[in-house]
Amino acid sequence: MKLNHFTDYSLRVLIYLNQNNKANSCSLDELSEKLNILRNHLIKVVQFLSQKELVITKRGKNGGIVISEKANKTGLGDLIHLLEQDDSPIINCHSKPCVFMSYNCKLKSFLDTAYQAFISSMNQHYLSDLIFNNWEIIFASQHNARNTT
Repeated sequence: MKLNHFTDYSLRVLIYLNQNNKANSCSLDELSEKLNILRNHLIKVVQFLSQKELVITKRGKNGGIVISEKANKTGLGDLIHLLEQDDSPIINCHSKPCVFMSYNCKLKSFLDTAYQAFISSMNQHYLSDLIFNNWEIIFASQHNARNTT
């Protein structure tokens, strides 16, 4: 299974916001710089996360983005399933009709079972399990690279 870019970027944002601390909001520009993701991509990601109440956004001078309590209480599996935005993310036998469908092919059933096992396994973990002890070091190389150019 391969996660789509939207899910990847969304998880990076949630990890960053969770580590960043609820008291400290951050901007799209900060997220773009720190996570090395284009701002335009982040606009879509943050809008979606806000609509699903996984982040809280506030406009204006004292505005910014913070992680919500809902995001912290949701298992990683449920987050991934929500972010993938597809009830059958592995295979869709109807998108391009498959010749094996009418012959009782069980591949989709096997893949769906495996996907559910993946989601269940990931639900044993939360964003709080993705805390980094050396958080400042992760971004220090970016800071040093900008200062030497």
